[in-house]
Amino acid sequence: MKRNIILLFLAWLYIVSGAFAHIDVVYPKTNDLTVNSDSIFFLGNTTEGSNFSINTEKVKLWDNNFFVHVIPLKYGKNYIKMVSVKNGVREKKIYTVNRTKPSSGNGISKVGYEQKKADYTIYTKTIKQNATIREKASSSARRVIDIPENVVLYIEGRQGDYYKIEENGESEYWIHKTNVQNPVNVSKRVPAVLKRIKTSSDKHYNYIKFSLNYPVLYNLKQINNSIELTLYGIETTDKNGNKHPNYTYTYTQDSPIMGYDAYYEENYLIFRAAKNPEIKNKEYPLKDITIFVDPGHGGAEKGAIGPTRTAEKDVNLAISRYLKKDLEDEGANVIISRLDDHQIGLYERVQIAKDNNALISLSIHNNALPNGKNPYKQHGTEVHYYNENAKLLAEIIQKDMVQNLEFKDNGIHKSSFALDRSTNPVSVLVECAYMIHPEEYMRLRNPAVQRRIAQSIKNSLKKYVIIMQK
Repeated sequence: MKRNIILLFLAWLYIVSGAFAHIDVVYPKTNDLTVNSDSIFFLGNTTEGSNFSINTEKVKLWDNNFFVHVIPLKYGKNYIKMVSVKNGVREKKIYTVNRTKPSSGNGISKVGYEQKKADYTIYTKTIKQNATIREKASSSARRVIDIPENVVLYIEGRQGDYYKIEENGESEYWIHKTNVQNPVNVSKRVPAVLKRIKTSSDKHYNYIKFSLNYPVLYNLKQINNSIELTLYGIETTDKNGNKHPNYTYTYTQDSPIMGYDAYYEENYLIFRAAKNPEIKNKEYPLKDITIFVDPGHGGAEKGAIGPTRTAEKDVNLAISRYLKKDLEDEGANVIISRLDDHQIGLYERVQIAKDNNALISLSIHNNALPNGKNPYKQHGTEVHYYNENAKLLAEIIQKDMVQNLEFKDNGIHKSSFALDRSTNPVSVLVECAYMIHPEEYMRLRNPAVQRRIAQSIKNSLKKYVIIMQK
């Protein structure tokens, strides 16, 4: 009996010491899945010194014995067999991937447009903060603006779950039904009235305050060093006696525009434009500037997972910690969304930046891909922005990251993310590199590379702030 116990213990020790092959598949997460792409990639690791193959093809193992392997798919069921062999002992895993045929539809909604009758008016108002106005009746349509709650809207018609707003703008304006209270019929439209305009300023902003009889739909448009603020439904008359259905106010400054936004306080619409910082010492142009740093994901939101199970959230946090220190060494006031591993909401992050009067917002991420994409072909650095006031910052960060880190140049992209949509502060989202590209993954886990990424972004900010003085 004692001898058997010893033999069992030795067998267990033999296994845990890595004598036998073991396969740890990080992606895909299940062994039976359905996809609509022409390929799938497998991500994971195996035991050191093992002979590893997928569908009899020997697979390259990178440092730490991890693999990233792409497999083309035919329509229907694809059977994929992984085998890892060491010391004559093997582990096998079987995956079934069902590739579906493309839908015959064109993806366009067939729900017809319902026009309201001419003999009545339909009234509603927003019931959510950041209620999204879109150009078309679709969740994929371009965002025009996100507006606050209690904004009064009049409805012209409906298509599916979207209401068309009755305004004479540059384009159609649509809002999803979940963003407004149930519309009601009213006898007539109450005219919107602009009572007065006041200007003021403080340490951070120049303000324009519009007094209204009720909150109306508005839009902001940047044109070079000017912002056009349009208030919809406020009738005006020009010097020639011509009437116009909307009122437009143009704010202009000599220097380039940085952060700006508008918000309601009861029936007052307040537009504000951030003051460009005064640089007293060109060696320290970031001194006293408030910068928001956001390490993407956190807590249960792990982000992309690398082939040895390092989570993106941890890499984002490491880079952000270095960036925070580097910026503070330059004299900047740094606000960071998290310094540890906890979950935080997207709009909560945005609000933290606003509440602290941040001039610049940087959201730090690292990338991954969906099925159908090849991580050996699509990888590198990219920077995302949404508003024109952030495009220059995105360009500078992207150029410096590519030059300083020698990552592949994936360019800048106009993308609608919660952390880059804000016009105030100036907001960009940086995808430093790819968690699922073997070489980039190894570099991202290296503290020295994390420091270099932070240094590159810091130097980009210094360049950007100096340029914005001109």
